[in-house]
Amino acid sequence: MSMISMFVVAAVTMAMVVILSAFNGIEALIDSRYQYFDSDLAIIPLTNKVFSSDSLDCLALQEVDGVANCALSIEERVFAQYDENQRIVILKGVEDSFVQESGLDSMIIDGEARLYLDDFPQAVIGIGVKYDLDLRLFQQQFNPLRLSAVLRGKKLRRNMTEALNRKNIPVAGVFTINIDFDSDYVIVPIDFASKILQYDNEYSTIDIRVEEGVDIGKVKADLKEIVGEDYKVRSRLEKNEIVFKSNKTEKWATFLILAFIMLIATFNIIAALTLLINEKRNDIAVLTGMGATLKSIRRIFFFEGALINAIGALLGMILGLAFVFLQQKFGLIRLDGGLVDYYPVEMEFGDFFAIFGLVVFCGILSSIAPVRIFTRKYANG
Repeated sequence: MSMISMFVVAAVTMAMVVILSAFNGIEALIDSRYQYFDSDLAIIPLTNKVFSSDSLDCLALQEVDGVANCALSIEERVFAQYDENQRIVILKGVEDSFVQESGLDSMIIDGEARLYLDDFPQAVIGIGVKYDLDLRLFQQQFNPLRLSAVLRGKKLRRNMTEALNRKNIPVAGVFTINIDFDSDYVIVPIDFASKILQYDNEYSTIDIRVEEGVDIGKVKADLKEIVGEDYKVRSRLEKNEIVFKSNKTEKWATFLILAFIMLIATFNIIAALTLLINEKRNDIAVLTGMGATLKSIRRIFFFEGALINAIGALLGMILGLAFVFLQQKFGLIRLDGGLVDYYPVEMEFGDFFAIFGLVVFCGILSSIAPVRIFTRKYANG
């Protein structure tokens, strides 16, 4: 019975390690996908949609310790049309270095990650935009994508034809990152975005990429002191707060469910200790007759239950960490047709201590009840 209890605790502990590692892996995967579009930090105006390039000096911001790169960008919703297909998309105007800095070229599934061809601007679009518009890359030379933006100061209600600024741009490539970007984004050179939106040295965001290993929180605080109260410095985590919070909520909700399963699993320890105390009732009586105190007898059986729990927890931790290691190195569980070839897993020390603390708590709880009840009965008997 003791061996069964031990292996049950080990199995549940291993499951907790693996499942929480899977949630961590998903979060890391989401963050890695978002970083292709979202920089580590972004500076945006609080009151206006755009800001003038004269109000913030990107070169000065790049001198801040820990800042690897500073780039201007424009982001606005525009109207896209290809043949008879139409829809609203998000136009993102970026500098030439965006493709290399973001690693967008590794996300291209059709065409090329190219924003210029012989000094002529080109676009890179999400696969969702491509399907919605039924866009065909091989026809781009003669049938480019048409983008339309509302002229500043004009109202669509009065005259739709005169209120729109239209420009054609060929599509060079199609990317896939995640559903948020794939279904909405059209990436173009920042000069093209400025012309169609009629921005005169105006931008919507300053994208900051931080050097590897640098504390993002410290860089964020330093930038906030420089830009002042008229601007907000926002991290990638804050921009996509709902996505990351949802994953965290699911993770800890699952942890609570597994904690309940662990609590039920420790009932095996209660059964094992009850049987053990019942089997040793004559020995308890002998020890009591020899002068052993009730406290010392309880301690013996309590440590027995704690040992069953500790060995099971240790075995489960080892098996769980071994599985996570093998999944990271060899990909035991594949994801056919997914964003990655293998299911992502990642272990965090905080989760490790949370699991260990839970197992110890349940083990102590399950050892106290039978020890206090049955040792008193047989010691007094």
